[in-house]
Amino acid sequence: MKVLIDRYDPDTGLQRTDTFEIENSACEGMTVMGLLNYISLHCDATLAYYHHSVCDHGICGRCTLSVNGKVRLACLTPVTGYQELHLAPAAGRVVIRDLVTK
Repeated sequence: MKVLIDRYDPDTGLQRTDTFEIENSACEGMTVMGLLNYISLHCDATLAYYHHSVCDHGICGRCTLSVNGKVRLACLTPVTGYQELHLAPAAGRVVIRDLVTK
């Protein structure tokens, strides 16, 4: 699976989109949150995203982001069926760093 992630560095003000190639077998049964965890652990530990262990049921909404242009909750959105994912901060939110918004 090809995963594109919009990145933002507040220290430099630079924006970019990083591309990650993840084996489809590694993504089976994952949510977007699980995929972000996988990328952080295996590909790029500098990725900033809101990971929460308290909610993880779509209640708090802090993991809201854009998945292929549609606003979704990372903790509830499955990655099954996608050949490519473009993850970005949700429109209208203030970007702190990468996918972390307020």
